[in-house]
Amino acid sequence: VAIALSSGPDVKVPKPTASAQLDLIGHLTSLCAASRSFLLACLIIYGFYDGWDYPAFGRAKTLEFSWIWPIIARDVVATWVICGCWDFLLYGGFGSKALKQKLSKFKINPVYPSMEQIRHDAIATTIASLTAAALEIVFCHLWCIGVFPKFEPRLAAQPLHNLVWATTITHWRIPHFWAVHRLMHPWKTTAIPDIDRLLYKHVHAQHHKSYNPTAFSGTNMHPLESTLYYSAALIAVVFGCHPAIVLGCIIDCGVGAWLGHDGFQWPGSGDYFHMLHHAHFDCNYGAMHVPIDKWLGTFISCKEDLRKVWGDKVAGEEANETPVHPPGKSD
Repeated sequence: VAIALSSGPDVKVPKPTASAQLDLIGHLTSLCAASRSFLLACLIIYGFYDGWDYPAFGRAKTLEFSWIWPIIARDVVATWVICGCWDFLLYGGFGSKALKQKLSKFKINPVYPSMEQIRHDAIATTIASLTAAALEIVFCHLWCIGVFPKFEPRLAAQPLHNLVWATTITHWRIPHFWAVHRLMHPWKTTAIPDIDRLLYKHVHAQHHKSYNPTAFSGTNMHPLESTLYYSAALIAVVFGCHPAIVLGCIIDCGVGAWLGHDGFQWPGSGDYFHMLHHAHFDCNYGAMHVPIDKWLGTFISCKEDLRKVWGDKVAGEEANETPVHPPGKSD
């Protein structure tokens, strides 16, 4: 952010490009981002609670509002602080026209989204964060009543196990994201009933209304989709991982989606790979961490690549049957 703000008026902005997979630096950056999510989870579990008072350690055996409401409040506040501040910086320049103008050159799509879209996405993302809170509440309760596998409560007791799971959060949740996401896009086949077309129309289309996304668009999802999206944390539950890793996955899902949709290549972290998905719909269903799109032939780096993926079938913006938010203004 500091480098972008201190850049001169003649700074050259590189043309954004998409790769099918991460390079070594990209993987290392992802490990650091996953570690950040894990450390935030540790801060919540051991910093926000007194000793071993985090609900999963026993308090959640009975469903009581006294331990439930802090989880709900924390998630809503965090959503608005992270998404609100980031969008206000990138799209509003913190109220400074000069700063907004300086940052505008880094926006991937020069057209700014409308306030109608931002308001809609802010409400939808808040609801999505409520589904994330609901999952955490259910997880804590199921741990305490013995439905979920037991975990070792002391992180130091399994240092290597916890290190591997914590640093690879993003990598092991991406195949789950691909599966859920791909399920909600049409397969464009007549060989079997294309129920995914219905899921797209009635569920996933809400997310694609944000054709020109911001941070608040990251989890602008139908409640069914956001529940499935955040359920990636169940992967760690099944393997008996510590709640800090499970909560770290929920955090990683949220923050990763918010920052990945911010629409700026710099100082934001707008994911051009995924921006192409928002622009052309029928491509780039996963992420570069685990290149499933490369393996299955659904990766594109530009609009022209759609024909390589779908041949003569109608695909992309022309095949999208749902309305998108109207654009705002160029800046």
